[in-house]
Formats: sequence, C-alpha cells, structure tokens
Amino acid sequence: MIVWVDSESSLLETFDKLIETSVIGLDTEFIRTNTFFPKLALLQISDGNDAWLIDVLSINDLSVFSRFFESSETKFVLHSCAEDLEVLKHSLGLKLDNIFDTQVAANFLDIGYCIGYGNLVQTLLNISLEKSMTRSDWMKRPLSAGQTRYAAQDVIHLPKLYYILTKLLLKSERLYFFEEEMRYLIKLSYQENQKLKYYQKVKGIWKLSSLELDRLCNLCLWRETQAEISDIPRARVIDDKVLFMLSIKNPKSIDDLSNLDFMQGNKIKKYGFAILDAVKKDQAVKLDPPNKPLKSGQRKLFKSIKTEIMSLAASINMSPSFLCNKKEIETIVRKIESSDNEYEKIFRASWRYTLLKDLIERYKLNYQANH
Repeated sequence: MIVWVDSESSLLETFDKLIETSVIGLDTEFIRTNTFFPKLALLQISDGNDAWLIDVLSINDLSVFSRFFESSETKFVLHSCAEDLEVLKHSLGLKLDNIFDTQVAANFLDIGYCIGYGNLVQTLLNISLEKSMTRSDWMKRPLSAGQTRYAAQDVIHLPKLYYILTKLLLKSERLYFFEEEMRYLIKLSYQENQKLKYYQKVKGIWKLSSLELDRLCNLCLWRETQAEISDIPRARVIDDKVLFMLSIKNPKSIDDLSNLDFMQGNKIKKYGFAILDAVKKDQAVKLDPPNKPLKSGQRKLFKSIKTEIMSLAASINMSPSFLCNKKEIETIVRKIESSDNEYEKIFRASWRYTLLKDLIERYKLNYQANH
C-alpha cells in the first residue's frame, strides 16, 4: 500500500504507527538544478510492506521530523546516503547516525562497486524497477501516478535489502569493517566549516606560491558565502578556473579586473569590489602547502604498490578503488620516503590499514634497506 501524507495530523499518525518498527527504509526526492542548496520535495519511508510518501512542502512544524528520526532506536536504511543526509540536514535540520547504506554494504561484498539501487534490487531480489522518473519535476503537485510508483519503489525494498546484506556481511566477517566505514561517512557528512577547505578541490593548486594559495583560499571562501547567500550554484557566481587565475594575477583595482580577458564585465560590475577585498585580505591561518605531483621514482613505487593492492583486492572480492584510492596510495608513497610512520591516518577508515598494514611495512623496510 502507498500512503500519501500531506498534513501534520497524518504525519503524526504515520510516525505513531512506525515508532516501534526496528528497520525503516528512507529516501528523498529533491531538485538542485539552479540552486546552491538542494530543495527537498518528498520524503519516503517504508517498513518493507507499505510506503509513506511525505509531502514535506505541506508540513510547517519541522520539529515533528526531529522527534521521530533523531530520538528513535530505529535503523534507517538508505542507498548511497550522502546527498540524502545533506538535504535532510539542510531542509529539516536532521542529523541521523543510526543508518545503514545498502550501496556501502554491497561494496564490501562481491556484488558490485558503487552499484545502483535498481541493479542491487535486481541482483538480490530479482525485481526490475522503473527508471523513467529520475529527472521528473518533484516539486510539482499533484505527483503523477508514475512518480508515485517510482517514489514508493525507491524505498519499499530497502528493509529487505538490509536483512540480506547484514547476513552476507556477517557471513563474510566484514560487518565490523562496514560499521566503521559508516561511522566515517556519517562524520564526513556532518563536518562543519567545509567551505573553508573548498580551495583544496581546485585543480592545479600545487602550482601556486604560498601567497597565491592564500588568495585562492580567500576567494573560494568569499565565493562559497556568496553562493550560499544567493542560493545559486558556485559556477553561477564565478568559476573555479577564474578564481585560480585571479589568485595569480592579484588585481588591485577595478581597472585591473577590466584588463583581464577572462573576467566578464557583468561579473566585475556585480562582484568586483568583493573580489578585490578577498584578494587583499590577509590569511588568518597558515595553509599547508599542497602536494606536488609524484616524481619519476615515486611514480614507479606508486605503480608497484597499486599492482599489489589490485591483487589483494581481487583475492578478497573487493574493488581496488574502495580498498585504497589513488590519493591514499600517493600518501603511502610519500610517507615511505619520510620518517613519518603514522600510516593509519592515511585512510578514510582504519579497516583499510588493517588489511594493508603488512604490505606497507614490507615496502617501508625495503625502501630503508636500499636508501
């Protein structure tokens, strides 16, 4: 049964009915095409038998959600939870920690790396799902019959997947690894002040001097703040590439900005003085210099370690990228050549170090013996 919930009274009735349910599937539908923040349109929950489609646009008292979701002992099951957690935090003020991500669970099993929800349902439940409504307008009311079916099927199979995947994780003795990974992902989702670190995502920052890096950090922080205030995508304010060039050119006046061929006149008119303020602003915190690309000898070591990691990953039926990504391998290489032995901090979660500890130690000893 599919139940449409569009009033606070029906929402309270729904939560009362589900308060004793131990496992609930959870999904969201939102749009994020012309905004900085995602716009929540629909919240779906299911006990595995019925699905409740909650029209959040009709609910004014948002505290109802926190009373149910944050005080509950229920395990909430999602698939690829990162965007859902973001939209629930921004739109409803929710911070969930008792969650199970079916995609992450599948990563630990021989099912498929970053497998989509539809493929996972097909693989484990032998059920084919509709895909035609992925790009539809979820803010429009009323929803079409197709949208309603799609929204319900997106959540109703999650409790069944939870029970199957939990058994498989126990059987493979990877449940502890999975739980550790979930703690890492939840912590990552709710980290504060992420906009202070956005400059690290800009390509080529290793080419910048320390002063240029300071300017880029300030420019990115200004752009993040402006995008939030205006609620428009970052690139609609100013593109990363332009911020990178501004950090190098160091303009000191509107005329300087006007003489830069990569600066559009409308952007100068709208943001010119704010850009100049960001460029000249002193950096309050000393930034760590970004890592430069690996040198020739380091690249050989990287290739050798990557080959062994691929072999290990194949032997335990796990994706090499999930076991150890490129950034982590590069950091291993740099630490092997240094006196820093704190390898566990390299990894997203420490279960990876547990599996790779012997390999790292062997390469470290070999390096020391030959240098």
